[in-house]
Amino acid sequence: MSTNIPVLEEKLLNYLLDKRVIKLSIPNYQRPYKWRKEHVIQLLDDLYENIYLKKNNAVYRIGSIIIHQKDGINNIVDGQQRLVTLSLILHYLGERDVLLQNEKFDHQISKSNIKFNYHQIENWFRSKTIIKEDFLRKIKQSCELVLVTVFNEDEAFQLFDSQNSRGKPLYPHDLLKAFHLREMEKDLHSESEMEKYTEKWEEYLMKEGNPLLEILQEHLFRIRNWTKGKKKYFFTKNDIHEFKGVSLNITKQFRYETSLRILDGAVGNAQNDRLLKNFNISQFFPFQISMPIINGKAFFDYVFHYIELKSELFSEDLNKDFFMFNKDYCFGYYGWWRTGDEKVRNMYENICLHFADRFDVQYLSGTFYKEFYRNSYQLRLVNGSINEISTMNFYNAQKFFPLIEDSYSPEELHSELYCSYYAEWDEEKYVKGAKKIYDFIIQPKKQVLENAN
Repeated sequence: MSTNIPVLEEKLLNYLLDKRVIKLSIPNYQRPYKWRKEHVIQLLDDLYENIYLKKNNAVYRIGSIIIHQKDGINNIVDGQQRLVTLSLILHYLGERDVLLQNEKFDHQISKSNIKFNYHQIENWFRSKTIIKEDFLRKIKQSCELVLVTVFNEDEAFQLFDSQNSRGKPLYPHDLLKAFHLREMEKDLHSESEMEKYTEKWEEYLMKEGNPLLEILQEHLFRIRNWTKGKKKYFFTKNDIHEFKGVSLNITKQFRYETSLRILDGAVGNAQNDRLLKNFNISQFFPFQISMPIINGKAFFDYVFHYIELKSELFSEDLNKDFFMFNKDYCFGYYGWWRTGDEKVRNMYENICLHFADRFDVQYLSGTFYKEFYRNSYQLRLVNGSINEISTMNFYNAQKFFPLIEDSYSPEELHSELYCSYYAEWDEEKYVKGAKKIYDFIIQPKKQVLENAN
């Protein structure tokens, strides 16, 4: 097709089953197949009620598909989850070698979900009085999808970013993964390398505590914004631009890109130089949380780096004193699990992470992390109810984000570290469990008074 104008068509399922007309493919950047049981059952119920039970042959629209057509290949940009499920249903009904049934699924998550959901389809049909041949004929003739064909890749992903279809929603991390895998593809990275990064991304998503979402949503997004004085707390699809930046596959546009391009090239060359590798010289990109994002491979390395840095920072084996302090004062008092206390703890952890990232973990001595704690946890004393607004407006702690960003050594922070708290303890004034926090915060004041006497 010569035109680059996107084409929107309403197509019956029968059309998508004819490989002579259209052959669909799942590109490497797509997320694994993750539809759960409830999504599968909902689709089956919709087909049953709106197509099979109807006496007329009226069409029933079940959603939309976005494809990017290039060199005769129709890459699915959105709609993979629904199409894989339809492929499983058709297979059960005896229709073979159609849709995505011959697609190779390498990811273990996809394999497990395909096997599990196929059993759900079998069980659903066993629970109904259905003539399989009639069901197959009716859905092929009456099941309709909106097929959006796009010939420009950027347009395809703009649609993908904004698409809100029924089923599993698109989360910010899904959009970022797809965008940066596409950038890797533009940078001519191999399929095996892209697959390696995809697997590592998904492994972090599946780990206990979901460290990938935690580092993106609760740490990197907030620190990047708070250092700039922006009062942003929740990471949504509207904020993914925060993690998009310089595309190295495009000719340099702006002066600020020069240092990033040189640095990325130098590290890339060092990683391929056996001599430098033997001496462990410049093998890793010197990331900083607030730096401009380099799209593609560097973005994934950036996220993985901070997952590991946080793990190192809060490790009992590597930072025992810091670990034991946090265990005692962040988790060792009544009410630490309250939503407000979690917000205070997150703010304190972000100051420590930002400091360690700026100067190094070894400089986070007892003086610094204890004073960061005092400045942060005063919010627990002055506010009975704590929400994201009060957290972002609490100057005593928020001041450290731009201060750390603008400091060339830890010593420059000393004048801002000590923030005295002078209120007297009152059982009625503070929330339950705050006495331990209060005693630690006023400790320096007590020592001054004792020395004076």
